[in-house]
Amino acid sequence: MKKIYRFKIVLVVVCLLGVFAGCSTKNPGGDNSGNDNSGADFYVSLDGSDSNDGRKESPWHTVQHGLDEIQPGETLHINAGTYKETLYLDRSGTKDKKIHIKGQSADRAVLDGGDCRQDLFFIEDAQHIEISGLTFKDAPRAGLRLSYSHKIEIHDCVFAGNGRWGIFTDFSDDTLVEDCAAFGSAEEHGIYISNSSDNAVIRNNTVHHNFACGIQINADPSMGGDGISSGCLIENNLVYENGRGGGAAVNLASVRDSAIRNNIIYHNYAGGIAAWDDGQGLEWGSKNLTVIHNTVYFRSGEGRWALSLKNGSTGAHIYNNILCGGRGGGFEYNSNCLNGIKLDYNIYFRSDSLYVVADEDEREYRLAQWQQLNYDPHSIRGVPKNLFVNVINTDFHLKNSAAAVDMGIDKGLAYDFEGDARPQGAGPDVGADEIPD
Repeated sequence: MKKIYRFKIVLVVVCLLGVFAGCSTKNPGGDNSGNDNSGADFYVSLDGSDSNDGRKESPWHTVQHGLDEIQPGETLHINAGTYKETLYLDRSGTKDKKIHIKGQSADRAVLDGGDCRQDLFFIEDAQHIEISGLTFKDAPRAGLRLSYSHKIEIHDCVFAGNGRWGIFTDFSDDTLVEDCAAFGSAEEHGIYISNSSDNAVIRNNTVHHNFACGIQINADPSMGGDGISSGCLIENNLVYENGRGGGAAVNLASVRDSAIRNNIIYHNYAGGIAAWDDGQGLEWGSKNLTVIHNTVYFRSGEGRWALSLKNGSTGAHIYNNILCGGRGGGFEYNSNCLNGIKLDYNIYFRSDSLYVVADEDEREYRLAQWQQLNYDPHSIRGVPKNLFVNVINTDFHLKNSAAAVDMGIDKGLAYDFEGDARPQGAGPDVGADEIPD
């Protein structure tokens, strides 16, 4: 049986970050639109000088100077070290000539926001930028903020111990956050997509120990724009130990036509996956969501419900999930969310209770009672110790003998949490893991 190695990788990153500290401020500026070095590579190093030409042998000294100079199609390499700056970028790349900002690696190239006033790196009114291989730490507010900035890609970065958010976006479409770690946000969320931002993809990230939500997409209906976030995808993320201050591990408000799939969500303190209207009225509920092949687990006596639909969150399709509640159960809903709902082939559990489904504060149901209402006809109740390899050690791979094996219905998802092909047996396995045949 293979292991989920991302657990160990994040622990190594956390240990390495412990040796870093402090950020000075440099104002943005410079255009240099006459630069004809398209496709060129430039470098920043702590032992460089901003009077150099930025080539590998004569690097610049500050990251901000590199951002002022970089042009579409070029790559700014940030060498190993801790850079204490406040950064700003409002220059765009193009579809064919992205601007690349590339750290040597996240454990070696560190942007330290300890001396910043708000956000460590603020990108505004820009497009087609790719950021990779950097750590963003200790900013008073966001480690990275995107505002009215579209088609920004963030790969292989770490967001550690920032004051409010690891990543924060507003009115920014087509954001990709992939293969990153976001942890230790002191006031709110690890990854926060806000203000009518559409088509966000949040994939293969490890998000943990954030005070509020791990991953939040909130379209903020009261804040302008159309008040809806559409076409988003949250998949293959490991989300744990979030929500001591409230807020679900994956929290959605006024999100439409979006998918949440193949996530492993465990040991959180508030909700698991929660969808609602941000308190703005039923018309702003999170509608037409696809929730498939997630594994959600709470320790006994902890947390709210594994999956919650509230306040006009209609039209959800919920299949092939393992929903193990602790204090709450597997699925909670408002009656106003049942219009268009489809759910089946799920596994439910609740510690110390057989009541695994609830109509919010109105009534709770055992699975058989819920099925009498013509929901979840093929779903079952399952005990975590019989499903998973080692719950105590947070190994949520399925046992070969688990009832989840081959139990599911094919919903077109061709891979599991680790990228293994799905299905490999008579049917897809329920939950985020697919056992190799």
